[in-house]
Amino acid sequence: MDSLSVRIEIEELIKTLKLDRSGLFEVRKDQWKRMLSEIEERFLVKTHYTQGLHWGWNRLQEPRYSASFADKNYSKLKDIIQDEFIWFIAEDRYDKLWLYEGKTTTILQLIPELCHLNEYYLISKKLQWLLCEDHHDMLHLSGQPIIERWMRYESPNP
Repeated sequence: MDSLSVRIEIEELIKTLKLDRSGLFEVRKDQWKRMLSEIEERFLVKTHYTQGLHWGWNRLQEPRYSASFADKNYSKLKDIIQDEFIWFIAEDRYDKLWLYEGKTTTILQLIPELCHLNEYYLISKKLQWLLCEDHHDMLHLSGQPIIERWMRYESPNP
């Protein structure tokens, strides 16, 4: 595959898994820059104007929380993400980011199938929270709503 392997892989999986196009689609080219900028401004601490989402999990604004995600239990994510539609950012080789909009269920069905995905972001369309899985199998959360739901899930009352 070429340098845009994640994007190509996503398109192939949409066809192979027969996913509904309304459940996942690439954000229009005239909108993606503005959306990425809004996401960066809302969730990142930027010490230089060129800093973007590449390794952005190192610079998340408070409140933030990190936890191991080595078990790759995506049912946890299904339980803590309550939004029906979210943003999905897939990081490709050479730090290229692809911005998608879609149904949470569709996106969480797709992510485990992606072989070339190193890091990705899931973001509330209202910019209330951000979730990132990095290449170290760590989950990074920013925003009180998602952190509270994760904490409730991780430490249920006996």
